[in-house]
Amino acid sequence: MLKKLEKQDFDRYVEFAYRLASDMTKSGYPTYADGIKTKDDFVSRAREAFLNDNEEILLFERDGKVSGWIHYFHIPEDKYLDTCAFCITEGTDEALAEFTAYARGKFSGYELYLGFPKDNIEAVAALDRSGFERIEESYNNVLDFEHYIPLPESKNVIPITRDNFKLFSVIHSQQDDDMYWSSEKILADIDNWSIYVYILKEEVKGAIYLRKDNSMSEIFGVDFPNNIYDGDAYRALLTTALNDCKRNGTRHMVFFNEGESQPDAIACGFRRVGEYVCYKIEL
Repeated sequence: MLKKLEKQDFDRYVEFAYRLASDMTKSGYPTYADGIKTKDDFVSRAREAFLNDNEEILLFERDGKVSGWIHYFHIPEDKYLDTCAFCITEGTDEALAEFTAYARGKFSGYELYLGFPKDNIEAVAALDRSGFERIEESYNNVLDFEHYIPLPESKNVIPITRDNFKLFSVIHSQQDDDMYWSSEKILADIDNWSIYVYILKEEVKGAIYLRKDNSMSEIFGVDFPNNIYDGDAYRALLTTALNDCKRNGTRHMVFFNEGESQPDAIACGFRRVGEYVCYKIEL
């Protein structure tokens, strides 16, 4: 059974939820087992649910006791539904079924996205057999800039601004139908992004785009023409992006990276946390 968490009960259950959020076998993404995000981060993010109209925390009850904590948010204009935490100590398949039914009743017409570590075997198995589409598999990598030593940069990498945004959009438009952050959305929010392209013989051979955040930045993607991996472009783009973050005082970087490029990501300084699987279903 799902029950809305009331503000007066927050302190009673938040420690329980954080312990689960730090266990990749019992929780979804974002994970708090990455050595970067802290208990304070979890608690402060969870408290925001009581301040925002588009968020809610549900308790999952099983056999008369609380067995889980589900914190979700929605973006009405995009018909988008996602979770900030999906932490279940037992009965994960039941919790997923109940939350999906709850979402269908409250958010008809939305797309529900759920991300889990592969280590959460019960959640992955339940989603695979429940009509969800598996839309992404990647490695969850992190980098601590305190220990990062900048590498030599390529002169073929240039930054993207409003004035030369077309250099980026011409390659990123390949992804516009498959991800939330389309070229149009990124351009509208460009002040919060760092974007670079790799140009060889006057042709764009790759692009990287990441959110600006001096505490914890995140690389959202690396694009290539026709989605064909180019190791030279990848390493050059990643190096420039990381070097700029180091210069700007960024503390940590998160990167969900595809398997083909994983050895190059590790060579550039990333540490592997685990494997990520993302699912989607239309409600």
